Amino acid sequence: MTDWTHRIYSIATAITAVVTLSLGSWRTAGAQSLAATADSLFTGGFEGVIMSGDSTGRLVALAHGRAQRIPLRPHRTDTVWPWASVTKQVTAVLVMMEVERGTLTLESSIAELLPSFRSAGAAGMTVRQLLQHTTGLPNPNAGTPDDAMPPMYLRPTIASRAIDEANRFCAGPAVRAPGEGFDYNDCDYIVLGAILEARTGTPYATLIRTRIAEPLNLRSLRLADTRAARQTRITGYLGTRPAPRANLATYGAAGALIGTPDDLLRFDDALMAGKLLRPASLTVLWQGEPRIGYVALGAWSFTTRLAGCAAPVALVERRGDIGGVQVRNLIAPARRQSLVVFTNDGTFDFGELWQGKGAGYALASAAFCSQAPARP
Repeated sequence: MTDWTHRIYSIATAITAVVTLSLGSWRTAGAQSLAATADSLFTGGFEGVIMSGDSTGRLVALAHGRAQRIPLRPHRTDTVWPWASVTKQVTAVLVMMEVERGTLTLESSIAELLPSFRSAGAAGMTVRQLLQHTTGLPNPNAGTPDDAMPPMYLRPTIASRAIDEANRFCAGPAVRAPGEGFDYNDCDYIVLGAILEARTGTPYATLIRTRIAEPLNLRSLRLADTRAARQTRITGYLGTRPAPRANLATYGAAGALIGTPDDLLRFDDALMAGKLLRPASLTVLWQGEPRIGYVALGAWSFTTRLAGCAAPVALVERRGDIGGVQVRNLIAPARRQSLVVFTNDGTFDFGELWQGKGAGYALASAAFCSQAPARP
């Protein structure tokens, strides 16, 4: 990067931060602390977007670094990102909507709901197992190196129906008996997408639009399609080199949603406010299962200690990782607060909340537990 280009980049990112701070308010105890923690991460080289919100709206929104290095494009708080596996969290909400409507139950089998799914073990696999990754379905990512993209996600086009994708990649011999153990697997949610289409008679993309995006006025949220090679203005990186670029559309109900961080905050708040599901359904959705690492339905749900809070904090966590882009979506239901973090540095280490250290722990502690400092 030339000195001139670096100077322009520095000015652009600084302007982004200043505009964001002037719009973000300091209304809650953690806002100033979160901004200070974010600034420390930015100084240390973090590139991406950090936002927090509560029932009053967006509290902190900060952007820093490069969305693309060539051509140079700084991060902005209003940029559309891949939501990656946060898509699974949204898919789980759609499934619970169908549970509320009585079109399926969590114990319904795949064979019952989706007779055209060709897996020999479908009769013994349930919706709950799909949501918690315990079906034993084959994993299309198995055997792929961490720095490579599985062939399933590199295709130029995808089938028009979710069931076709499910049969193409997910209907092979099971790798273990249903319910035997946890195995994180996109096929579980690709099959859930097919079940949703079969039970509602509506394409998954239309369900996202009519049941989530339009009712909540989430104008950026949509399913990536195959008409354009680039669905967002974000390039993911693995260290100094661009990450292999996937066709986002091929992830379907497992990872194909795109939208702004702000719309993810608004989705979180609508979920906590009961605008999408009834309280009883939320309880089921967010019930973590200790036996399999506190996996809930489409997310992880657990209680942990954070710096600044006297008592442990109940959290719902959903992570995403596609093509050098990482996402963290943290919800603190009892506080009616959420924290979303996006970075296009696929090598950035967030750490683990339960370890009591690392960037993720520092951000969560600042967002949910810090006391407001004295006003200047």
